[in-house]
Amino acid sequence: MRIQSLVTALLLSLTSACVPMDPRTGDPIPRGDQRFKFERVEERAEGLEVGMRRLDVLLLLGSPAEKSEDGSTWIYLPERLGILIPAKALSLQFRGDFLEKHEYRTIILGQEL
Repeated sequence: MRIQSLVTALLLSLTSACVPMDPRTGDPIPRGDQRFKFERVEERAEGLEVGMRRLDVLLLLGSPAEKSEDGSTWIYLPERLGILIPAKALSLQFRGDFLEKHEYRTIILGQEL
């Protein structure tokens, strides 16, 4: 029983350590260059439409956490890693200046989104 409690405490500390917190408010800080918390990104993503201009997507969702080298893929990430509880990321694909595809993808540690 004691070992189970220690393991649970260790896992909780690991997951909380992975989430940077704002020292003033105690709120989780979005990852990378992401402008908004993932919860807000999810709400606003309902307004995404294939064919939207890149600037319109930026105004709707804010800056992403990650971009591909050529800028054709944008990734929006949750504040926490999916260590214990599965997490998902929002992936956007652009062709030129227009949104071609958007989808949620399960985050699997060690695999590229």
